[in-house]
Amino acid sequence: MSSSRPKSQRNASGTSTPKTQEKDKSENRRARRQREKDERNADAGPSNSSASDSKISIASGSKDDTKNRVVSFQEADFIPFELSDTEVVAPVADSHQVREWDRGKGKGRERGPKRKTDEVDLNDGYVNKKQRVAAASRKAPWVKDVDWDSCTNVSEMLHREVEAFVEYVSPTPVEDEVRSLIVALVSRAVTREYPDAQVLPFGSYETKLYLPIGDIDLVIYSQSMAYSDKVSVLHSLANTIKRAGITDRVTIIAKAKVPIVKFVTTHGRFSVDISINQGNGVTAGKMIKLFLAELPALRSLVLIIKSFLSQRSMNEVFTGGLGSYSIVCLAISFLQMHPKIRRGEIDPSKNLGVLVMEFFELYGCHFNYHEVGISLRDGGTYFNKRKRGWMDYGQPKLLSIEDPGDMTNDISRGSYGIAKVRMTLAGAYGIMTAAAYLQAGVISARREGRTVHLRDTENPEDRSILASVMGVTQETINHRKLVQEVYDRQVLHRMLGVVPQETMAPRTPQPERNGKTRAAEEESVKSAWEEADMDLESAEEDAKFEAEDESRYEIRRSQPPKKRRRVGGKQDLHTVYTTDDDDDGIGGGPSADDDGDGTSEEEHEYDLSVLDDRNQNGSRSRRSEGGSRKRSYWLSKGIGGDISDD
Repeated sequence: MSSSRPKSQRNASGTSTPKTQEKDKSENRRARRQREKDERNADAGPSNSSASDSKISIASGSKDDTKNRVVSFQEADFIPFELSDTEVVAPVADSHQVREWDRGKGKGRERGPKRKTDEVDLNDGYVNKKQRVAAASRKAPWVKDVDWDSCTNVSEMLHREVEAFVEYVSPTPVEDEVRSLIVALVSRAVTREYPDAQVLPFGSYETKLYLPIGDIDLVIYSQSMAYSDKVSVLHSLANTIKRAGITDRVTIIAKAKVPIVKFVTTHGRFSVDISINQGNGVTAGKMIKLFLAELPALRSLVLIIKSFLSQRSMNEVFTGGLGSYSIVCLAISFLQMHPKIRRGEIDPSKNLGVLVMEFFELYGCHFNYHEVGISLRDGGTYFNKRKRGWMDYGQPKLLSIEDPGDMTNDISRGSYGIAKVRMTLAGAYGIMTAAAYLQAGVISARREGRTVHLRDTENPEDRSILASVMGVTQETINHRKLVQEVYDRQVLHRMLGVVPQETMAPRTPQPERNGKTRAAEEESVKSAWEEADMDLESAEEDAKFEAEDESRYEIRRSQPPKKRRRVGGKQDLHTVYTTDDDDDGIGGGPSADDDGDGTSEEEHEYDLSVLDDRNQNGSRSRRSEGGSRKRSYWLSKGIGGDISDD
């Protein structure tokens, strides 16, 4: 019945079984590991040491003691740890210990918390950080030319502001001349290499609808280029442009639908695009010029829309935006289909501000991109995209604009980001509407005398409605300064060997004249011409008499012709003096106040009494004087007894 004995009575001889020995070894190993761990974490605090001691005692005790000690350990674990006034917490060991040989070399690089970046709204309409920075630095320099106080309502304010903006952003004579010089340089370089080539501008440069930082579009017509390899021609053209010193870097886009050569000029930093044998651009430019002549408000509307989309990088087709040709066609269709303009109720050129807001409202909020297409034929029409077969079921909300020169061409088919453009136009309309209501309240308060001036000076940009959605970037201002510098240095003029054109000064408004004023001016002009004729006749007669005297008497000058000498002596009795007021006066000799040394005072050089007498006697006295001179001559010869006056 040995199996009924308790475990404590087994192996009374003191010997232990292999299982017992293995158990003791494992307990000793665990206790040793725990002891080493406690030694490594000796600086962790008294609570850890007490916990480790409790664990060691638990490992070495019996099972009953283990149960009791575990309960006591769990209870002790929730006892709050408080320090007395005499206890001091041991400092935590620094994990970054400085090695002995690194002491005195300065602090090592310590990584702190990551720097927080500014929160950016990715749906703000800007593509990159550069555009956001440019938008924050926008200015409104055109507002200084607007007379806000004379505006009676919001529509008048916005109309004047649109006029001021268009005047500011329009090409100046200097910019237009510098661009024309760039075109002349390219044309000269190309024609030297290809004598049959003809370089023509088209696009916004040809129609003068370009922005200050707009590019220059050129097309080359050449039969020799047409029958040559396309890629070889593009590379040859690029080398020709570089050798001419126009640019130092050329980009060739040979795999596009329309192969082009792109580069930025060295002088002026203009972007130039050159295509070969593409005639549709020149034809479109001629049509746009006709529309500009028929619709006076078109130019202002196009410049506003192009500036607005350009500042958001939505004016290029390859980025999904609207191209320049599409923008012009949209503006033309808007003016053609406007109901009040069709009925003749408003003058578009006097309501530019309202038309700008209505353009944003139509194409941003109400236009049906899904089903409706735009055509400029027959005075402007809309058509069904599905019936014409222009519906793209993959992207049904694309804009469709019929090419005025080709009915089968959809010029806005490549604008895949039209949804973003539409959202941007709608947002601009909402912002401008809020700004218009604000200014309407300001005008109403000023009219009723409910305004209080809290500042000594007022910023004109605070009254601007257009500046709430667009402006002029610093890049535009810097580019204009660069163009002006190129013009002042005349670098392009010297390269071409031309003279700068004289810029026309603005004409000052002339006051209105009535009938009496005009008649008096005509009478004064007539009398001035009569006096001029009399002076001309007298001058011719004097010259005739002087020629006769010099030929007959052989009077010669005794001094060099260009040497100044003193006058008024006896040898100058024949000298004739003239004044600016009256060319007919003749001084007969030295004055009465002559000092005798051959000099006379300046005020006595002209015999005023003789001038007055000559003026009173007129041409008759001059004829009699001439006749007396002739008589005295022939009498001295002894043959003039019967000679009478001519």
